[in-house]
Amino acid sequence: MSERPLDRMDKRLLAELQVDARMSFAELGRRVGLSTPATAERVRKLEERGVLRGYRAEIDSHAIGYPVTAFIRLYVPAQSYAKVLSVLEEMPEVREAHHVTGDASFVLKVVAQSLIALETMIASFDAFGRTETSVVLSTRLAIHGLPVAL
Repeated sequence: MSERPLDRMDKRLLAELQVDARMSFAELGRRVGLSTPATAERVRKLEERGVLRGYRAEIDSHAIGYPVTAFIRLYVPAQSYAKVLSVLEEMPEVREAHHVTGDASFVLKVVAQSLIALETMIASFDAFGRTETSVVLSTRLAIHGLPVAL
């Protein structure tokens, strides 16, 4: 990740950016006590080091026609991993794919337009191995910032 550890100012910048990544460098600098150029330079260095990996809009999947969220556990042999990953990369409904320990090989977080669409998606994995699916009834805790120890 980085050559040197994050200092207190880096951590303050990261904490603020997790709250609002759209704020200007001037506002960000005001919040942490740095000049605008110093803020821009620090953020640029955090990006170069790979600490800051991007800026994204968080979109409500329900609002754009994907009301079903599910977790799919894939049980596939190791020799199929590369093929599975190439298929997953082509499926925008797969929001996350994690290679995990335990009996399952992968845990996927997916969204679907309907239960029928989810069923079709699950069937597309049949060629690779067994699946287990849990449909999300409600989300009690969604994305929130990582703890940045100051």
